[in-house]
Amino acid sequence: MKMIKKFAVSMLVTGLAYCSIGINAAVADDTPLPANRYELPKNYDSEISAAEAYSNAIADPERWGKSHGHGNTVNGKRPVIVDVRSIPEYVAGHPEGAYNIPYPFIVQDCSTLTPDGACTGPGDKTPQNDEDFVAAVELAVPDKDTPIYTLCRTGHRSVLAANLLTADGYNHVRNIWQGFVGQTKVDYYLNGPLDLNHDGQITDEDRDGWRYYQHLPYSTKLLPQLLYQPYVYLYYEN
Repeated sequence: MKMIKKFAVSMLVTGLAYCSIGINAAVADDTPLPANRYELPKNYDSEISAAEAYSNAIADPERWGKSHGHGNTVNGKRPVIVDVRSIPEYVAGHPEGAYNIPYPFIVQDCSTLTPDGACTGPGDKTPQNDEDFVAAVELAVPDKDTPIYTLCRTGHRSVLAANLLTADGYNHVRNIWQGFVGQTKVDYYLNGPLDLNHDGQITDEDRDGWRYYQHLPYSTKLLPQLLYQPYVYLYYEN
């Protein structure tokens, strides 16, 4: 019995020492966290999760008559979601009330699309001009103190757009980290994709973005005032 107690105490001390080393190593490691999931340059304010973006911009419409800020809003101004995905992607589903101002391309000529409107193979892209993109946002959101959340499919194009808007003088731009569709998570222990919903298979439902694993509400309504006006006819052809 004494030997067992000595062994237990020894293991406890060893464990505490190991934990202490781990904590100290974590504290000492000053490696900066990535600015976004693609580790792209970041000039905008910060990242925001899809869930928080939904909560701030859509879920509680009654808060916007108040004279003071609420939660993560700024000066009581309602955040605006700028969806920079291509027109077919927006048509296939988008956050309610989101403006579609595509960047860095407007549409991709592709014969087959995913359920969320993305091209599944090579295709000719219609590029978006930086100045035209910024001008379209200025037209839709003229007050540069309005909080803007940029959104794309997986959090890459939205970073590029967020940097452009910040350079143009928008003061409160945040990037929606996961994007509308998101990515499949990686299980670092098994070195493979993670079955987030535990249904025994890896599908779009395991992607961590707005539409799939998070299952946040989205719309397929095409409201004329939210569409990219120079190509508005394309929304009704897709």
